[in-house]
Amino acid sequence: MPDRERGCGGRDVRTNDDAIFDTYRATFVVDAGDPATYQQAARGEVRAVFARLIYGPFYLSVRDFHPGDSTAFGRTVEYRLGKIERITRIEGRWLDCGCADGSYTASLISHGAREAVGTDISATRVDTARQLWAGTPGLSFQTAAAEEMPFPEESFDGVLLNEVLEHVRDETRTLREMQRLLRPAGYLFVLSPNRWFPFEGHGAVVGPVRLPFPVPILPWLPLRLTRRFLQARIWWPRQLERLVTSAGFDVVDVDFALPLFERNRWLPTRLLDLYERRFDYVERRRLLRRFGVSTVIAARKPH
Repeated sequence: MPDRERGCGGRDVRTNDDAIFDTYRATFVVDAGDPATYQQAARGEVRAVFARLIYGPFYLSVRDFHPGDSTAFGRTVEYRLGKIERITRIEGRWLDCGCADGSYTASLISHGAREAVGTDISATRVDTARQLWAGTPGLSFQTAAAEEMPFPEESFDGVLLNEVLEHVRDETRTLREMQRLLRPAGYLFVLSPNRWFPFEGHGAVVGPVRLPFPVPILPWLPLRLTRRFLQARIWWPRQLERLVTSAGFDVVDVDFALPLFERNRWLPTRLLDLYERRFDYVERRRLLRRFGVSTVIAARKPH
């Protein structure tokens, strides 16, 4: 998902940049002729301080982490679509809402969909998807907000919301719109952040400083204390299940998706190696899988 300019409460996280500049410009040696350079360096140093405090000797592992990064690469796509195929066959016409570069949309075709439509609120990302997948039979892309889609009722056999619901303007309207678009008995699959996962993968905002790395324990704390720091919504599995049910769906399965750490390898190397060797073991055990990075809700529109 793209970098967000506002937190989930709509607060602009950039408004106090001047304050951080004033506080730290005397501390960090940068180009004295360029105030913008002061600000950038100060924010960077503050982030590094937070990373050192949280991760200690492992802080270098999170330097290049991209909060809320796309899951559309490598084995992650196949792994997540496998969660769908465990419940139902991928066939007919599917909607990939919040498609980004279209990787999941294209994979829906390769997994059996007759037609797949990708939508995204960003025209730039839609243009990128069209270029990447030009000429792929059955594939198309449109610019649209999740809350108001340009399709008639009962247009799709399946809908995928993969790491999207936490970013939309109105999650309730989005789910009701997906319900409108599905044919009777059609499937909705929602993959969104799981609060049992002990790291906030979208980073956090502390005052004027954005922390662009996974923040431990933050998801487990009460929202009344953490909401102002969050960059995206986050739910306990039962909360997400109730949200989907309230939009008129029948939830048929609640599962969890583990992180594969293909691109953002922000944990210590030895720990990652052990995790990868034992991945299948963890995946087969629901109690361990419950601590996965995402909750996977499978739901159907009533007949």
